[in-house]
Amino acid sequence: VVYQVPLRENHVLKRNVGQQLRIKIIYDRSVEDLLPEKRHLIKNKLFPQAISYLEKTFQVRKPTGTILLSRQCATNQYLRRKADPHRCCRGACSDHTKCGPVIVPEEHLQQCRVFNESEWHCGPTGLPDQEGVRDADFLLYVSALTTERCGHENIIAYAAYCQLEAEMDRPIAGYANLCPNMISTQAQEFVGMLSTVKHEIIHALGFSAGLFAFYRDDDGKPLTTRYADGLPSFNESLGLYQWSNKVVHKAVRLWDVRGGQILRHAVHLLITPRVVEEARKHFNCPILEGMELENQGGMGTELNHWEKRLLENEAMTGSHTQNRVFSRITLALMEDTGWYKANYSMAEKLDWGRNKGCDFVMKSCKFWIDQKRQKRQLISPYCDTLRSNPLQLTCRQDQRAVAVCNLQKFPKQLPQEYQ
Repeated sequence: VVYQVPLRENHVLKRNVGQQLRIKIIYDRSVEDLLPEKRHLIKNKLFPQAISYLEKTFQVRKPTGTILLSRQCATNQYLRRKADPHRCCRGACSDHTKCGPVIVPEEHLQQCRVFNESEWHCGPTGLPDQEGVRDADFLLYVSALTTERCGHENIIAYAAYCQLEAEMDRPIAGYANLCPNMISTQAQEFVGMLSTVKHEIIHALGFSAGLFAFYRDDDGKPLTTRYADGLPSFNESLGLYQWSNKVVHKAVRLWDVRGGQILRHAVHLLITPRVVEEARKHFNCPILEGMELENQGGMGTELNHWEKRLLENEAMTGSHTQNRVFSRITLALMEDTGWYKANYSMAEKLDWGRNKGCDFVMKSCKFWIDQKRQKRQLISPYCDTLRSNPLQLTCRQDQRAVAVCNLQKFPKQLPQEYQ
């Protein structure tokens, strides 16, 4: 990832009356090489509809001038001089600059700058600054490559940011790769594919653990301390810039499990102001400190999504189950990055967990189920009948659909906190 990319200012500064987010899509060669129906699905339906939703939902607080991306260095070693905002490669710039698996077109790149050891000086070399991309706040490079990550189970698509601008640390470029053999052209799969694409672009725009340390308050001040190089401290073990406790807070929950035992269960909570407000309202729990982040699923899933137990079908949880919705809580998070304003009329209604109170959101599901059973009340939204063959269908709690209880026997010993 390239940080602190300096951009030219807009010469004509419009009054900052909230500028709709403008996402420019650049399709990689690999999309053109797909079968016609898959190519048509991506270029004419999925991405235009996803972008349309996101552009209506978010405004950029500080619109950019022209986007010109920084070139990558051949050795990945570079220097920065105080007087010069541009980074300077030691040795040479790479032949190609990539954003994820995609090669960035030459016309989107700044001039290469190389450090000359003998003269102790940084100078431009090679092609001058190219024309860049005007009237855009974010460049999204879309590819359909069978990468190593596509080999992992059930990955339909993945996305990330690749360059952040210098003034506010907002991501200005990212990529989304769709795994070719997971792209379904079946009509009944479309809604799920569309929500997957929106979900992935939201990761690239701001909802990523690697960006937490770059979030800013409403005045544009960083929520995490910066060092002399303008960056937060780096956490080697996580491979991420380390966020401060103004963004993510670690809490311990008292956790009822099988056999009457009570354990200590550690959780990570996102505690930015709007997220706290929306989470408290949603669950009707005035003492909730923040919204819990996912604690399972390995790198890429953990900390990068909302906790599935608490927000089941919210679209920014780590796995797709049913009827995905982008709720006010996700929109609140995007506002709390300091980079966007959200249009809450675009939020979709989330029923899971709504008004269930503090016991639901701060204790284990075993505690919740036991309490309900004692009072002879429904244990919804949970269920307790084993999934059988043939499937046993019941009504969903809201009586609006037929449902199945997906409870299954676990073949090995479960870790204690999940018993």
